[in-house]
Amino acid sequence: MTKRNLIIVIILLAIIDMVAAGWYMSRRIEASGRSQNLFEQRDSTDIVTEADTAINAAQADVFDKLQHDSYYFIATSPTISGDPTSYYTSIKHVKVRWPKRVNGDEELVSLNKELIKQAFGSSQSQMKDARYAYLKTPTFNKPVGDEYRTLNSAPTIYPVYGNMSQVLVYPFMTSQRLLVMEIDKVEYNGTNTNESSTYVHYDRLKHRILSRTDILMTDTDKQNRLLKVINNKIDELNKGRGEGRQLQHALNVPTEVCCSKNGMLFLYKHGTLASDPIEILVDYEKLKPFFTPEFEQLTEHNDGFHMYPKDVNPESVTSKKSSATSSKSSATSKKSSAVTANPAQTKKTQYNAAKRRSGHRARAGKYQRSRRRR
Repeated sequence: MTKRNLIIVIILLAIIDMVAAGWYMSRRIEASGRSQNLFEQRDSTDIVTEADTAINAAQADVFDKLQHDSYYFIATSPTISGDPTSYYTSIKHVKVRWPKRVNGDEELVSLNKELIKQAFGSSQSQMKDARYAYLKTPTFNKPVGDEYRTLNSAPTIYPVYGNMSQVLVYPFMTSQRLLVMEIDKVEYNGTNTNESSTYVHYDRLKHRILSRTDILMTDTDKQNRLLKVINNKIDELNKGRGEGRQLQHALNVPTEVCCSKNGMLFLYKHGTLASDPIEILVDYEKLKPFFTPEFEQLTEHNDGFHMYPKDVNPESVTSKKSSATSSKSSATSKKSSAVTANPAQTKKTQYNAAKRRSGHRARAGKYQRSRRRR
């Protein structure tokens, strides 16, 4: 082959490569739906996020309709002979908005198991069975054995003798990688009202429960440093509070944590507000040194936050004075605390089981009216 023919062959091959490259790029443009910035540099995080959450972004989580069940019980005889207000009574309430499908997956075995365990303390596999077992078991303030019967409607519950127990399960937040479910438990024991909240974190991509140890490192040094970060946040909050309303430092890192849109919530009980858990919100950026490597990666590749509206509300808790205390003044009787089953009769004295949601949430130096803004 002559030198001239060799040059012609090289030129033809170059032209063929250019045509092939042009055809390939046109197909890329057509497939991607973008005709500009085709060669823009993209951060590796963006690439991983798109790869991990392509399905998540398209498939929203689905929950069952709100289910509300109640059972009512009363002892067969009064504690004080002749006094109709001295019957031990028990009201059980359950309100749930249960997950039906998460990121397109309906096989939610691990999520159902953890929610049942945290809500009802049961190892049963079906929510309806665990819910029924909880509802049919009365909670009396003092043992009555088998000497009780069920009622078709709610009894009036008097101080000392009445008990109202409630379990509420509902979605708190979802994002591309996380679903957070909240479980609230409220009990009026005839004297005091006690409440607690538990959060279940579920990885929507890997379909697994995230325990606290999957989220935060547990070695002593890390925990001590994290406690300092939390108490620094408490000091910051105290700057906006008046004398006598200062929050005390946490003695340990709270065991109950909750991921929200703007940071992580740490729940702890403080001093005279022992029945009123305080939520301390700490930015994710400050918590990175304490995250496990897996969870740190999850937070970096997470987006699409949605805070669910709080539409699963507890039943009202109010008072009706017992005849055993009828000698007290009417002014005193208005301050008495007990339970009646009719919320319409108790508007002025209704108790919100999530009382901390309506004025006891400390954040950024002031109280938040609603956690849903987070």
